[in-house]
Amino acid sequence: MTKHSFADVAETLIAALLKAADDNLVEAQNLKASVVTLTEGITEQVTEHTRLLNDMDARLRTFGESVLTAHKTYINGQIHENPSP
Repeated sequence: MTKHSFADVAETLIAALLKAADDNLVEAQNLKASVVTLTEGITEQVTEHTRLLNDMDARLRTFGESVLTAHKTYINGQIHENPSP
């Protein structure tokens, strides 16, 4: 069977398409690795900020409760459960 020049072109084209697909696959895998690293960093930051906000919220509640207790205890030198203005 005789090999024609278009068959050589087709083989070159097939090889180029497979190489391009492999190159795209490697690039996609590298991109995925960078995105995973980025998302891990975001998760760590969100976790830390959540912890800080929860801590601040707890301290603020404690402070608010102490202010309310002081107000109830010391208004006009008496204890008032529901002080009036």
